[in-house]
Amino acid sequence: MPRYRPNPDEHPEKTAGEGWLVNADQMKVVQFKPDAPTAHGQWVILRTFHWRPPDYPIPQTRRRMLRHNAIEAWQTMQKTGWRRCPPPVR
Repeated sequence: MPRYRPNPDEHPEKTAGEGWLVNADQMKVVQFKPDAPTAHGQWVILRTFHWRPPDYPIPQTRRRMLRHNAIEAWQTMQKTGWRRCPPPVR
């Protein structure tokens, strides 16, 4: 019996969830994760990892940005070759 494997391109993004992008050429993975909102707006944490499968991802940078800036960064990264991926196994 064949197993069902969901295609992330067929399913819409979860607006309040976290997302991962990978760039195999640069051997990097980026995590976009919502942070607690403040009076100044909604925040997203971006964490960058160096990753060579099957090794564990190695943290490199962490920064916090406003949600609308994170959405713009996500879209720009996808246009420049980054692809959606499931979270790496740690």
